[in-house]
Amino acid sequence: MGSTQPPTPMAFVQYPLDKTFLVAGWLEALCYGGFFVVFWMGVYIHVGFKKGQNLHNKVMFVISCLMFIISTIHLSLDIYQLIRGYVDFRLAPGGPAGYIGQLSRWDHSMKDTLYVTQTILGDVAAIYRCWILWNRDWRIIVLPASLLCVTIGTGYYITDVLYLRQDPNATIFDPHLLHFITLFFSIAAAQNIITTGLMGWRLWQGEHRAKGQRLGGSLMPILRILVESAAFYLLVEILCLATYAVNYNVQYIVLETVTPIAGLTFSLITIRINLRSQKKIANMTTIDASHNVQTIGSTPMRPIVIGRHVDRVDDMGSRFAKETMFSEEEAA
Repeated sequence: MGSTQPPTPMAFVQYPLDKTFLVAGWLEALCYGGFFVVFWMGVYIHVGFKKGQNLHNKVMFVISCLMFIISTIHLSLDIYQLIRGYVDFRLAPGGPAGYIGQLSRWDHSMKDTLYVTQTILGDVAAIYRCWILWNRDWRIIVLPASLLCVTIGTGYYITDVLYLRQDPNATIFDPHLLHFITLFFSIAAAQNIITTGLMGWRLWQGEHRAKGQRLGGSLMPILRILVESAAFYLLVEILCLATYAVNYNVQYIVLETVTPIAGLTFSLITIRINLRSQKKIANMTTIDASHNVQTIGSTPMRPIVIGRHVDRVDDMGSRFAKETMFSEEEAA
């Protein structure tokens, strides 16, 4: 969502727009490089370790692939804009900044549409994880799903309707855009806080009750993974909102990094949880293998399967603790 030079409060010394767009493109490429490496690590883990994979792993993998494709196209459009602006239109009225900042051009509208789509995909994945962790209780995701609908409507209305109606000299700080863009950034940040909070609370409950029932498998590592990754993405969203609210050019720099960072944080969460699940499976396999070679003297011992029935006292007791432990792997 870029444009020509906006007005700014006296407290800020604006960074030149021509330099801003160059720095924004460089930082986006840097973040995309990190995403590129992490994404292909995720592909290797998903393809190479089939054991323990389920439907939910496949859903997360498909979303990760879509995010990677979107981020790749977004970066390609950014490079296209920079080449056109700094080479083909360097001597045109307004210079490179005037070309890159024009809202009504197809490439500008498409690039920001991809940004909106990436944000929506991240929200969809977070809501899906919440739904799984809360044992598919639809009531839990009513508020996040409602906010998602507002995000979809607002985001695409800005990029595919309002942009195309703007005057060539209009900026993203135009009164017709100001309230919609502020609403979009605000909801994106709120959505992140709500979904992360719901997942974190559920995992904390599972950890607490698991300890009370003396069940193994701590959920705290999963909780730390979610909070750390979500906090990084939330920081970027808050910076977008803050810099836009004060009409500061740095907003363009932060905004261009959101698309690869959204995919990066999503892939990091998925990889770290999958690796933890694979480690559990490997440990269980090692234990089973060691049982198979136990002997009494020179006589091998035959493993005996012992079934144990655990009474469910109430829905929030041992049943909750066990199901939550399985849910954290499903949500990966």
